[in-house]
Amino acid sequence: MKHLIFAIAVSFVFAQHHHDIAQIVDTAFLRLDLHPKDGLLEMNELTTIFTQRDTDGNGKLSYVEFTAHAHDNPMRHDLFNYFDKNKDGFLTKEEMVDNNYHAMDHNGDNQVSRTDFDHYYTNIIHHLLQQQQHGQIYLS
Repeated sequence: MKHLIFAIAVSFVFAQHHHDIAQIVDTAFLRLDLHPKDGLLEMNELTTIFTQRDTDGNGKLSYVEFTAHAHDNPMRHDLFNYFDKNKDGFLTKEEMVDNNYHAMDHNGDNQVSRTDFDHYYTNIIHHLLQQQQHGQIYLS
């Protein structure tokens, strides 16, 4: 009986964890799918968002600019660091838009489906959570 209760408890924790990740990813997709709201992301949508969030117009996003629109994302700090490939404290368009978009656009049709987006970002979040569990990063 103890094993059954433990198995049920573990299943509940994993289900809740998966639900939380799905909610983060869903919220992100809805913020990015601008015009038209068609369930597909196009490069110009991501470029538009990058340009809007670059409030000082220097062609890169600071941590403050990045988190101004991700204030409800508990992983915002770790996501910023993940995308900041050269670790200079800024996200260039190449780091934030180009690299991610091309990684999601598997067939090269210049459209990223909701499924492609969900798969890509869920994998990133799982990767960050594994690092966090191993003490390599800390969630903010």
